[in-house]
Amino acid sequence: MASTHAGTLKATSINGVKLYSLTGNRYVPPWVLAKTKRSLRKDKKYQRRLDLIHDLRFETATTKINVTPDEQYVIASGMLTSVFLPPQVKVYELKELSMKFERHLISEIINFQILGDDYSKLAFLCADRSVNLHAKYGSHYSLRIPRMGRDMAYDCWSCDLLCAASSPDLYRINLEQVHSVLKLSFY
Repeated sequence: MASTHAGTLKATSINGVKLYSLTGNRYVPPWVLAKTKRSLRKDKKYQRRLDLIHDLRFETATTKINVTPDEQYVIASGMLTSVFLPPQVKVYELKELSMKFERHLISEIINFQILGDDYSKLAFLCADRSVNLHAKYGSHYSLRIPRMGRDMAYDCWSCDLLCAASSPDLYRINLEQVHSVLKLSFY
């Protein structure tokens, strides 16, 4: 077993596999005075620190991670180990480096799109051929596409959600039309 320093991270090699220690002495708790934090800005070791988001993990797998356009939130989808537990979506606030909330969906999430500047409007393409629209308060509306979805993209200028399917078909869901039919306050 050998121990070396790689940059500011302490690395240990066990049987040829490098393990990095993420704990260090350069952590500054959030309650420290702003004056102390300003003085640390010029400290090279402090500038090279590594901040971790707490609870950014899923038991089995993380399927997709995306950052909101305002760069304030990270949204991740993933699976749990138990067959009886549904897939999850977790939203993390970068300013606090912690989880804001989590939601469970009925079916596995293939892809998701952020429809606004923050986490308040999301669209999920699921393995059961459904497209779930979520607002800040939770699930807003769900619809099904004729074929199994593979991927999706959002065009903010036309409010179209484009879903590529397992066939050569491409499905266009106009969210303005969905809104006018539902007469709800999604947009």
